Amino acid sequence: MSAEAISRDQARELFAKSGLTYSVLSPENMRSLRAKVNEQMVASGVMHGALRCRQRAIVRDGYAVIRCKASYFEDREAITFNPDGFIGFAGWASDGNVQPVLQGFAAWVKEMAP
Repeated sequence: MSAEAISRDQARELFAKSGLTYSVLSPENMRSLRAKVNEQMVASGVMHGALRCRQRAIVRDGYAVIRCKASYFEDREAITFNPDGFIGFAGWASDGNVQPVLQGFAAWVKEMAP
C-alpha cells in the first residue's frame, strides 16, 4: 500500500478535528465516501483483490453505514456513523485489511472539510 497506514483512532480524530459533523451525511456525500473507499479497496488488492463496497450506503437521521463484501462474505461493516457519535471502521478486519477503508475515509474527510 502506497499511503502511510493509519489507525481507526487516527481516522476518528481526523474527522473530529476537521470541523465536519454528521450534517454532512447526505446521500450524495455518502456516495462520494463510498466511491473513495471502493477505489482504495480495488487499488489495494486486499483479500486477493475481492474486497469491495456494497452498492448503496444507508443514510438515516443521525446514522449512516457503508457495507462491504469479499470472496468469503457478502455483507459486513465498512464504515458506520452511529447515532451516539462513534464512527466504526470494519470492526471485523485486521489492521492491514482495514487500510483501504481508512485511506478512503481520510481522503473524503480532507475533501469535505471546510
